[in-house]
Amino acid sequence: MTQKPARTAQQPADAATAFEDLRREISLQRAAIEGLTAAKDKLPDYSPTLREMASRLTKMEEWLASIDDRPAMRLTPLTIAMEMHEGLITYRADDRKIVVDACDALARSLGRVEGMIKQKRSNDEQDWWVTWAGAGGLLWGTFLTLVGIAVWM
Repeated sequence: MTQKPARTAQQPADAATAFEDLRREISLQRAAIEGLTAAKDKLPDYSPTLREMASRLTKMEEWLASIDDRPAMRLTPLTIAMEMHEGLITYRADDRKIVVDACDALARSLGRVEGMIKQKRSNDEQDWWVTWAGAGGLLWGTFLTLVGIAVWM
């Protein structure tokens, strides 16, 4: 206690007054200390709660350690991006193969359809030629018959 007592306007006149002031101050300090002790005695015991909290924290630390051991936690954004890029390349190749196969199948189907259309056209043309050939043959035969009748008569 290096503080100097503050000088007041009135200094104690005698030692008895000074001792009485000292006794009062010590009495106040003693009452304050007893009050603090009583307040300390009234504080609840937090030991069980603190033990439970420590137990929970220990379990949480173990759980976090188990999460840290998982392979996904070792991935960085760069490795994830690289793996996604490689996967996209693989799937694009598969998609490209599927599209090429579909184009080939479509081309074969269209070739068959065109062949059917050409066959139908050739059948129609053949029917047209047969019809005209039959009509021409009928007319030619009629003409020859008339010429033959005219010659024999």
